[in-house]
Amino acid sequence: MSDSATLVREPATRPVRVLHVDDEESFAELAATFLERENDAFEVETATTGAAALDRLAAGDVDCVISDYAMPRMDGLELLEAVREAHGDLPFVLLTGKGGEAVAAEAVSAGVTEYFRKESGAEQYAVLANRIAGVVESSRRRIEIETLNRINTLVQEIIRGLVEATTREAIETTVCAELAASSLYRFAWIGEPAVGDGGGIVPRTASGADEGHLDAITDAEGRLVEAGPAAAAIDAGEIRSVRNLATDPAVPERVREDATERGYHSLVAVPLTRGSVVYGVLVVYADRPDAFGERERAGFAALGETVGFAINASKQERLLLSDSVVELEFDVVDERAFLVDLARGLDCACSLNGIVPGAAGTLLYYVTVDDAPTEAILERAAATKAVAGARLVGESADEDADREATFEFVLAESPFGTLIEVGASVQFARVEEGVMRLGAAVSADADIRAVVAALGNAYEGTELRAKRNVDRPVQTAQEFRKTINDRLTEKQHRALRAAYFAGYFEWPRGSTAEEVATAMGVSSPTLHNHLRKAQRKLLAEFFTGRFQQ
Repeated sequence: MSDSATLVREPATRPVRVLHVDDEESFAELAATFLERENDAFEVETATTGAAALDRLAAGDVDCVISDYAMPRMDGLELLEAVREAHGDLPFVLLTGKGGEAVAAEAVSAGVTEYFRKESGAEQYAVLANRIAGVVESSRRRIEIETLNRINTLVQEIIRGLVEATTREAIETTVCAELAASSLYRFAWIGEPAVGDGGGIVPRTASGADEGHLDAITDAEGRLVEAGPAAAAIDAGEIRSVRNLATDPAVPERVREDATERGYHSLVAVPLTRGSVVYGVLVVYADRPDAFGERERAGFAALGETVGFAINASKQERLLLSDSVVELEFDVVDERAFLVDLARGLDCACSLNGIVPGAAGTLLYYVTVDDAPTEAILERAAATKAVAGARLVGESADEDADREATFEFVLAESPFGTLIEVGASVQFARVEEGVMRLGAAVSADADIRAVVAALGNAYEGTELRAKRNVDRPVQTAQEFRKTINDRLTEKQHRALRAAYFAGYFEWPRGSTAEEVATAMGVSSPTLHNHLRKAQRKLLAEFFTGRFQQ
């Protein structure tokens, strides 16, 4: 993990930045000293006029204003009105030694957060410090809830927009455009690991008012000049954030200088993931410090997973509709692959029959195992961490044939899952003598090196054995029907056709099996036999050559 991962560390206590306004400078300084003694989180600045206070507030980064009431030129109530007009509900505590109930009523009417009567002695600062801490905490909770609601709304809008985005480019453009168009954020970009020597990150798309920021932080080849939170997010596969770009020494200097000049004060870097695969990183900038707290980061983490899922889905769709593909064949020898371990441990052979989506996002792997006891296979599966579930589907009924059994496995980790996560389609897998020959297909424009690297990084010793560019012939509906007719016997065809037109496959059934059998002049068991064999041939033809993932 890169050193920049430390960017996510947050202090145990967030600072409370207080602006104390009083025309008596010595008193303002003294009060600031007492308040900071009462609360270690306090950082108190002073201003001696209302105008100076407004100038300081315009620079941002203030959590609470405490102001004396009686001041020349602009008194505390006038300052309060100006603050409310320019800074909304920023906590404001009015201090006074005069005025009594009349001033308090007027202050409440003007929107004061707290009204505090100044007393003699240092004891009053403990009370005042508690009041300040309370109003700041309440304000932060309110802002956090409002912001979270807006973020959740924004994320849902982005997710809805992804439904219509069918390519990776469209997905990334939608995400960046929606984020930058909201009032919450100033700028967003998505990058991916650079291919070839040198590594680094290459931005792919961006949106916002200041796209020149990327020009300032990338080199002539379009790579980020310095590693930072974006690189840390990709390295760790976890979200990274910066609370204050201007003051955090871990932020690369080039990034910090250009970002703060453009008014960016905090950022979040979100890995775009699907399973263990990181497709890239989303980086979002805000014009306020501390914009990405724990809950905000949780929302962005969910967005990163959704975008990663959408990118993976677009790769799968592109592969499915492509007229030409690249076929890859690998040898996998790492025993962390369950089927390799099974074949070596029980001296057997294994073949992958198919992959089907299961419950809760799992994948079901149907595997035929030759020449191994069923009990031993299930025991080994139960003892393997990568196997989340296993059951026997069926065994060979022919006593003269070699022992053969089909199993359903739920694998938490597998070479097949790794390939699927990078957008490949698993074509076949056969394990013999402890070596898995694994076939996969990717679209013609896929990053082959990334696919090979993903499988090799997950399973040591994996070798790419073959690579072929293949044109996919287009099969018309008429050709498909002819293929089915050629595979079915006349009796199977008649049984299937009669059952279909008699409504046997409807729900509720239009006819029972007995009624269809009687109409055909055969027994019910004979009809069932013909139907089952016909259905198997029909489904086998439909699923031949690829697994439905």
